[in-house]
Amino acid sequence: MWANPPGTARALGTASTQWVQEADRMERTGLWGWPWLLLLLLLLWVSGFEAVGEEEKQICLQEGRNLSVSCVYNIMLYESSLKAWQRVGSQGSAETLVRTNTRNTDRNVARVGRYFLEDDPTIAVVSVTVTELQRQDLGLYQCVIDLSSRSPLVLLPRIRLVQCEDLLLAFDHSNLLMLAIVLTCGFVLNKGLVSSVLFLLLRKSWVSGEANPAKQQSQPSRS
Repeated sequence: MWANPPGTARALGTASTQWVQEADRMERTGLWGWPWLLLLLLLLWVSGFEAVGEEEKQICLQEGRNLSVSCVYNIMLYESSLKAWQRVGSQGSAETLVRTNTRNTDRNVARVGRYFLEDDPTIAVVSVTVTELQRQDLGLYQCVIDLSSRSPLVLLPRIRLVQCEDLLLAFDHSNLLMLAIVLTCGFVLNKGLVSSVLFLLLRKSWVSGEANPAKQQSQPSRS
């Protein structure tokens, strides 16, 4: 193996010294920690975004197709309660579209026009089907536990039927923002990682280059 020229060794030594000095400076000023803080903020932002998504789920309305929704409830508290499917108006008022009228322990069903509701208390799930979706079905809907004397308990997430174009536009905007943050964090974190790996490789090559001349000198020359 060829030994590194003296100039290369000096350059590597200078580079390594500068790298160590820069690392010490970043550690003293706390700059090593800010990329991780940025990543933490990203994770918090994503978790907040998901929390909002748990309140309301948007579904693209496809005319002529059926909508199927499942809502989970607490089996210990609401096994024998009546269940309903409602449409929420722009002012927050709710219109009941279909509701169960029985309290069976195995299966309760109800149908009104295009709306079909099935309550299975054995697994604590309300299943709603809306057939032949129409454009006028756009809007906000919710599964509820009908508590009669009190306000109904809403089972999250609510379902908002939107036009496909609106859903795709909102999805693109959210994804672009998240992609920008992820790329920024990835660049910052990987930059430090790549610098560390590059330094180690250069250091190894330098040490190997210094060791080879000594090895070559120790071997007798063959005539």
